[in-house]
Amino acid sequence: MNATNALAFAALGTLMELLPRAFPSWFPHTGADESSCRALWLAVMGATQITIGVGFLLTAHALPALRSHFVRVPSAERGSLALPESRGATIR
Repeated sequence: MNATNALAFAALGTLMELLPRAFPSWFPHTGADESSCRALWLAVMGATQITIGVGFLLTAHALPALRSHFVRVPSAERGSLALPESRGATIR
């Protein structure tokens, strides 16, 4: 998946969420509690699509960008980072 696919997933999910609200006559109330199975299915699948798209964008783009703001590596002009002496592990 790439960013374009993720944005398409999120857009499709948003459309699926908005469709029953925009056109309620397309989704007749057939349940005992006056609910529409079509509208419920679109709500669940829309939320799933949005979660997949936004989740990918967060893990692939937003979190690495945010992480790079918090990682501080000293520059060469301020001196280098002193690393501890490396010691090999001994097996007893």
